Amino acid sequence: MHDDDPDSARRRWLKQTAFSTATVALSTAVPLSATAQSQTAVRALPSETNRAKGRASFAKTIAHDSNGEVSAAARDAMEQATASGRVADWESLPVQSQMRLVNPLAGYGWEKDPLRTEVTPLPPFPALDSKVLAEQALELYWMALLRDVPLWDYGRNSVVRDAVAELSKTELFAGVTASTLFRLGLPGENSGHFISQLLWMPIPYGAHTLWQAYRTPFRGTDFMTTFDEYVKVIRGDWPPGILNHYSENFYLRSGRDLGEYVRWDFSNQAFVNAASILLGNPHRPRENWPATNPYKTSRTMNGFVSMGPAFIHNAMGSVSDAAMRACWYEKWIGHRALRPEEFGALVDRTVRGETLGIHPLVVNSEAVKRVRAKYGSALLPQAYPEGAPAHPAYPSGHASIAGACVTVLKAMFEEARELRFPLQPTRDGKDWEALSTDLPKPTVGAELNKLASNMSVGRNIAGVHWHSDAMQGLLLGERVAIAWLKSEKAKSVEAQQGWAKGFEFVGFNGKRVVI
Repeated sequence: MHDDDPDSARRRWLKQTAFSTATVALSTAVPLSATAQSQTAVRALPSETNRAKGRASFAKTIAHDSNGEVSAAARDAMEQATASGRVADWESLPVQSQMRLVNPLAGYGWEKDPLRTEVTPLPPFPALDSKVLAEQALELYWMALLRDVPLWDYGRNSVVRDAVAELSKTELFAGVTASTLFRLGLPGENSGHFISQLLWMPIPYGAHTLWQAYRTPFRGTDFMTTFDEYVKVIRGDWPPGILNHYSENFYLRSGRDLGEYVRWDFSNQAFVNAASILLGNPHRPRENWPATNPYKTSRTMNGFVSMGPAFIHNAMGSVSDAAMRACWYEKWIGHRALRPEEFGALVDRTVRGETLGIHPLVVNSEAVKRVRAKYGSALLPQAYPEGAPAHPAYPSGHASIAGACVTVLKAMFEEARELRFPLQPTRDGKDWEALSTDLPKPTVGAELNKLASNMSVGRNIAGVHWHSDAMQGLLLGERVAIAWLKSEKAKSVEAQQGWAKGFEFVGFNGKRVVI
């Protein structure tokens, strides 16, 4: 469970994000003032060729027939509302259900945001019939089958071995092993446990301490596995299923546990908590600062409102707000891509004899065969009774926030510093113990990257997001954070007087970023 060879990990990361050509150049060891000049020509509106059409487009809550199809008129109405941004067009959509679309108007505000000119847009979402989307769906089916396996048991589980055997034959997940399964390959992420220390360690909360044991669902509680149930939920009817929970709280142990955490968390919860953990004693913060923070060596001053504890906690709100606006713009106006639950319905219909253009790699896969044997359908089992939220898939909101918040935290803390008192759950998940001595000592940078991955992948494991949603969401959030940090530097007295030289951190592609 130790780090792979860095060059090998880098090649795998680049392969995973092969459909993005705009992201790598941003994270280079040059001042952002130089790179930003090439990113000011952002389009006023995204090209309509990027926006999903027909069955490839998100349509939850719109009326569906008994076969899961949406009428052409209903799809056209949503396309018109998306293009116009008019409240009247959104209010006239044929929605007659208990669920409501989640805030499509929020994305339009990003068009006027001053940060937007420095944030490049996302590449197109993979085509419905593409091999890369089929490979991503294959991963999701294996994730569903492995939700209840403790993450530290992956190395000795037979279903994990079968998942690795099938996924390793794909281009996207070539070279995957039991210890790298369902990880994104961010710098340091493959080191040690799957779950970040920042989701296990106690959280200083003022004069109180929060212990990170959480409400978790019963094992095997999956939903939308029959077509009738799927159609009801995709129409927006409130689901009939109830997600029952254990009476005791547990430390996060499995994919299902992680998926439940990211079902209920508020938008930047994990990162506010991480900031509190990394700050430790807010009255003596300088030992945690990187060398780029001038207050680390100041003879007379500590940072607080700027480049200090208040700045960091407040930044988790400011930068996550910007990342969410950018994300909602891409979701609704840019791409409007279908959710995995909608793709799973197309797989199920294909298995039953229809020709819908779905790539045979996933239709004929071992994972789909096992899901059919277990549930009686080829629908993608959902961890939540309501399935995916009522907004498009691409990119992931959790990933966009994670990318932005973690980027700021890496800029504000010494990434190479080892965490004090790392821990791990006991086998039953009810308590904690010291970290095994045979595991590498966790560092701030690696655990922050792991936290970003956990918050992103947890949504995939729940069945509501794609691999590309996670990866491109992280990269979008990183770009928003870079633009935000550049703005903060420009208006700070410390930088204006030449005392603060800027911010530095290692980007998600492994290259050092200098602002």
